[in-house]
Amino acid sequence: MEEEIIRKALQMGADYCDIRISRASGTSLELKDEQVQKAIFGESEGAGIRVLYGGAWGFYSTHELEEVSLMKALETAFKLAKSISSIGERKAGMADVPTVSDTAIWAPKKDPRNIDMGDKHELLRDVVSAAREKEGIKTVSAGYADKTVYQRFLNSDGSDVRTEVTRTYIRSSVVAKDGDRISSLVVSAGGTGGFEVFDQTGQNPIENAREGAESAIRLLHAGKSPSGKMPVISDPDLTGVFAHEALGHATEADLVLAGDSCLEGKIGEYVGSEVVTIIDDPTRANVYGSFPYDDEGVKARKKVLVEKGVLKTYLLSRETAYKLGMEPNGSARAESIAYRPLVRMSNTFIDNGDHSFEELVEDIKLGIYAKGSRGGQVDTGKGTFQFSAQEAFLIENGEITKPLKDVSFGGRTLEILKSIDAVGNDFRFGHPGSCGKGQWVPVSDGGPHIRIKEANVGGA
Repeated sequence: MEEEIIRKALQMGADYCDIRISRASGTSLELKDEQVQKAIFGESEGAGIRVLYGGAWGFYSTHELEEVSLMKALETAFKLAKSISSIGERKAGMADVPTVSDTAIWAPKKDPRNIDMGDKHELLRDVVSAAREKEGIKTVSAGYADKTVYQRFLNSDGSDVRTEVTRTYIRSSVVAKDGDRISSLVVSAGGTGGFEVFDQTGQNPIENAREGAESAIRLLHAGKSPSGKMPVISDPDLTGVFAHEALGHATEADLVLAGDSCLEGKIGEYVGSEVVTIIDDPTRANVYGSFPYDDEGVKARKKVLVEKGVLKTYLLSRETAYKLGMEPNGSARAESIAYRPLVRMSNTFIDNGDHSFEELVEDIKLGIYAKGSRGGQVDTGKGTFQFSAQEAFLIENGEITKPLKDVSFGGRTLEILKSIDAVGNDFRFGHPGSCGKGQWVPVSDGGPHIRIKEANVGGA
């Protein structure tokens, strides 16, 4: 049936057509303290059909997989493409990639589909209990989700790719209170796979909740941050957020083509110091943002975005690669069959260096040690950013001293990249999550501790 859709599209005059057939199932569970807020199991299926005609795209999705529904979806997508192609000059096209016929089933070792809802509930209760061990914790919220997605991708080039990926995820949020002082902190754990992902270092949700509670308690009596230009050491969580937000988004080729990237025209140039290597790698085993093929049927691959300070490539879909005269690298992703693929990151990180944490700290007379992220602002076009740390500490004369709250740091992305003078040897992925760009996809980021010689630091 899917093959017939492709044949029909070409008979109608389409230059290109692809179809994604998807079947998904998953569980979602939420607790606030000991009370269940949500417990849902759901299944869905559907198809997304994309047509290229006369340099213009048409896209339509349906949750009905009967032949008549798929044909109607194709006809609608084709009509959209044809009508748009008649309005002005259109330049959409597809860079060539090898034709692929493959099946990639990433079977979980501890399949969440075989684990009773009661056991998932018990795990969340253990997460809540671990956080509440600390005196002063006012409220704990915890959420669990697993999802298994089977997808078949076919296109008019002859590719036929079947994939199945399971992701499992737990997030906890703690609120601490002492009199009129209130603080909060969020942690998460998860990856591609089943319950075995929680056996990985740094991904134990119970330990993460306990550590999150300790940090929230510490923040209650943390001091104000100094302000001004000073050295900053970021922990692996914040290093990853910087790699993802400040650099990663600027390498997305659709933003480059739109003139909204500070990295436009800079391939082959130094954009950071020689100790900085930044990678986007969807092939990492068990990591939350990993996948075997992107949503254009292109095999996932490791991309070295910045190598020893030099910008090497962008993140590319087939269309953006066509427009830039580059080779696609498997970076087209969609939230579901209801969305068309966009250029997206996967697991983005700064690669390991050779310094111990002690070596990073010892030469700093006055600086900041920043951990985690509460969010921030990034302007990829201007190349500026500002992040707020979840937790921070003052560094005085080579020693980490008092805790600080409400710490933010920022600057110009390329200046900060060139200001990184030392990279730690303690790489790990940070907390997994989702990245929004009109649609949401699972991602991870990380790195080792890094030292920035000078950044703009602000406090409350």
